[in-house]
Amino acid sequence: MAFDVSTLSDVQRPTGLWAASLLHALARDEATGRRRPRLTEPKLDTWTRFRGRLSSVDLVSLLFEDAAVLHRVPFEPAVVGGTLRPDRLPETVTDGWLDAIGSLPLGTAGADYILEQAKLLGLPTRMARSDLHVVKPHQKVLELPGTGGQFAHHLVSGQKDLTLQDNFVVACGSWQEMTLAGIVGLELGAPHSDFVTRAESADLKNAEHSLRQRSFDFVVGLHPDKGGLFRVEDQLAIWFPTAKVLLV
Repeated sequence: MAFDVSTLSDVQRPTGLWAASLLHALARDEATGRRRPRLTEPKLDTWTRFRGRLSSVDLVSLLFEDAAVLHRVPFEPAVVGGTLRPDRLPETVTDGWLDAIGSLPLGTAGADYILEQAKLLGLPTRMARSDLHVVKPHQKVLELPGTGGQFAHHLVSGQKDLTLQDNFVVACGSWQEMTLAGIVGLELGAPHSDFVTRAESADLKNAEHSLRQRSFDFVVGLHPDKGGLFRVEDQLAIWFPTAKVLLV
């Protein structure tokens, strides 16, 4: 990978993976013109002129704080969860990351890019996306915990009349899933990250949980044979009786 995390300790590694994935996402956002160039600015000219005594670790933190104004997920550590402390990253590591920005393949196809990010974050990627149904513009979809928005990305990418904010709720049970779901939002140009919600698999067993109180047209997730956490017959079909359940 372009951003080396091999020298990080076990304690630092989660923060390193999170930060590396988000720097890639920001650089890609800049390359598409959705964000003013900072990371991709030649020689980091603006940062170099005004940094003073600030370090590359400070630059990473400042970029994330700025991005979190609109997208708390995935840029605000307290919201994403886990023990994420960007201020504790070694400066030698973040220096190397900034030097590597220029070698990032920022024009990769969206599907390949999201797959790469999912693998970096250790999330499952073996799923039959083509088995998903066509979603109509008025329909609502719940993506179950476990996949971090990969199904939502596939559907919105293939159907231009869908948006994350209007058609999807992506439930996430870990900081890795929250991070990927937020990255999916950036990739698809979502104006905010309100479509992402924290919900572990055990939470959905509670009939009073907010997601159990909502009506969905589709509930999509990973098949149990591929590591999915839910079954249709005695769980999802009962919890979401009006929805078409698709585990692929």
